[in-house]
Amino acid sequence: MIAFVAPLLLCASAAASAPAADAAHLTIDGVPDEAAWATARVFRSFVVTEPYTLGTPAHPTEARLLATLEGIAIAFRATQPPGVPRQRERTPRDADMPGDRVNVFIDFDAGRKVAYNFTVGLSGSIQDATWTNEVFYSPDWDGDWQAAVTEDAEAWSAEILLPWSIAPMAGSDASRRSVAVLFDRVLGATGERSASAPVTFTRPRFVSDFPRVEIGQYAASVLDLFPYATATHDLLGDATRGKAGLDVFWKPSGDFQLTATLNPDFGQVEADELVVNFDAVEAFFSDRRPFFTENQSLFDLRTPDEGQLVYTRRIGGPRDDDPGRAADIDAALKVTGSARGLSWGTLAALESDHADDLGSLFLAQRVQRPGETLSLGWLGTWTDRPFLAREALVNAVDATWRPGPEVLLTAQAIASSIDAPDGAGDGTGGWVRLDLTPSARLRHQLEATHFGAALDFSDMGFQRRASLNEAEWTTVFQQSDFDAAHWLRAVTWYGEVQYRTNDRGDRLPVVLIPEVTLQHAGGDETSGGAYLESAGYNDLISRGNGLLRVEPAASLYVEHETARRGDWIFEANLNAYRSGFGDRGLYAGAEVAWFPAETFNLAAEAGWLDSDAWLVWERGTRFGAFARTQADFELDANWFPAEAQELRLRLQWLAIDTSDPRAFDLRPDARLQPSAQPVDAFSINNFGVQLRYRWTFAPKSDLYAVYSRGGFSERTGDPRGIDDLFQDAFSLRDADQFLIKVRYRL
Repeated sequence: MIAFVAPLLLCASAAASAPAADAAHLTIDGVPDEAAWATARVFRSFVVTEPYTLGTPAHPTEARLLATLEGIAIAFRATQPPGVPRQRERTPRDADMPGDRVNVFIDFDAGRKVAYNFTVGLSGSIQDATWTNEVFYSPDWDGDWQAAVTEDAEAWSAEILLPWSIAPMAGSDASRRSVAVLFDRVLGATGERSASAPVTFTRPRFVSDFPRVEIGQYAASVLDLFPYATATHDLLGDATRGKAGLDVFWKPSGDFQLTATLNPDFGQVEADELVVNFDAVEAFFSDRRPFFTENQSLFDLRTPDEGQLVYTRRIGGPRDDDPGRAADIDAALKVTGSARGLSWGTLAALESDHADDLGSLFLAQRVQRPGETLSLGWLGTWTDRPFLAREALVNAVDATWRPGPEVLLTAQAIASSIDAPDGAGDGTGGWVRLDLTPSARLRHQLEATHFGAALDFSDMGFQRRASLNEAEWTTVFQQSDFDAAHWLRAVTWYGEVQYRTNDRGDRLPVVLIPEVTLQHAGGDETSGGAYLESAGYNDLISRGNGLLRVEPAASLYVEHETARRGDWIFEANLNAYRSGFGDRGLYAGAEVAWFPAETFNLAAEAGWLDSDAWLVWERGTRFGAFARTQADFELDANWFPAEAQELRLRLQWLAIDTSDPRAFDLRPDARLQPSAQPVDAFSINNFGVQLRYRWTFAPKSDLYAVYSRGGFSERTGDPRGIDDLFQDAFSLRDADQFLIKVRYRL
């Protein structure tokens, strides 16, 4: 445990001494008319970054930056003459904004580790997020900041105030600090994005290319207590359960921050996506629980195959003794800070009944040394799962090298050590990625990955697979030199090739991905491409019971999304494929968004899939192949009856019906042979609906009233048909509850 305690010694006391400089108080009302704004740094040289033409935007934008006693203030003035439609529909916090909006991207330490993204729409809606590892975006973080919007005939304006306590900031006792900042604006009518520098998240280097600005700095400290109370009434069991707890947020200075939670409540006020997963790899879900989103970016260390070394959904996830139930959490603690040029953090969480060998204990520590050219880091995690008599220790070292503006080199080495009755073992792995950007039009990426067969970081992380050797090359070329009268604004060509084997040397299918995206002058976007695989072996589908030889496979797709057409946005996609198992299928999907009023919007999405030989693992070396029909539907409706209030309805349905069942056995030569043992056709019905009311009655203080109902049904030997499954969906009722939750900042 020494490795997990030592970094805490770096936490020298951080004095919150305030500079003697003066700064005027600002009223954040959307009108930047205070005299102090005349002294702000002004940014007017915006260039078009979407598409990446670096040309002059259709309409000018001006941004101002000012350091005040309360925080960092930003003001935008976005010119938008009367002839240009204004899109000001409100959206829930952190939901995608389809309309006019402005963004602030800021790296408070200019250390290239993490940037914070603050979005304000013309409607006044807000969104915040983090960017880590240069281009990894996460909307799960929620900060405490202010924004306001006003408009006149020729333009609209936004004011933003980012308090000094909003995020960790190294060197908070100095009177000046260097920040890296980027401003951008999206014109809703056409989708054109312009920025204050030629920087975009569609290129390999994003956060590290933000221009640096020196500003004044003012000391800040904060101690916030968030008591909460919930009451849940189970309509199935006619039982009511109450719970109360406390979240603590303490930041004596920018160099030290502590977040703790006692008897936390992670009741579902956000609905997860409905997933029916037959793959050998588990489904990934994002985490919106406040404790795990606050200052989590330091622990956000990822692998190229969408893995995460700290996957917080493990904490309070399915119990080891009863996977059908979620584990309760007694307490959790997170401490982050900076000292001696290092950023560090500790995360600990204790599930209930750990002393009785049921709940688990999770620990993680992170140390990072940012640098102008070279950044280095270390992450260690330890998980104790006493019910399984299993302990897992994982260590990872990461490095980022930026020798010049055209080159970015990223690497990571991982080691795991597992002690468990079903086998103890040590595993290693690593990867390296080289990004080359020789010109504004062209970029290349070369990536090499090795995961040993014994590598396992899944106890606290999300790992798609072990036993992998992969080399991948990607090239992207954009053509954007069209004249103003042309129907195209840009064409982007994308090509990717993957060569893969497992750690035993078995060749997995070689993958080739060609794609093209057309950005229309009117704002529409059309894309098409293919996913092509050679013959090879699938070593995951049998869950460790042998290799399966697969034949060449191909998937072709095309999709089109329109710009706003009056009150409507439309999207359609079509995908035809032939799998390596011989399954032929066709998927068609459509989505429509409707904005009849600024305070109400509705989106609906539907899809339909037909295939003739869907291969499903049954058990051991037994497989079943089925004709499959699958339908999915989702409805989202949002109404904003008053300021700081929202009512949201979300309905999801997914159904699968199979027929023509055929049984196969996997032979030692990796081929399938027909089996005389029967397999049964089956149907699956999955339904969920949530009606949620949210009232933000004070900053960081919310009242939720949530009604949730859902159910899952699987039937064998009784084909139902999609129409019958749809009618049955509304009678599914595995869960039916009403929840009231209050979380208040003292």
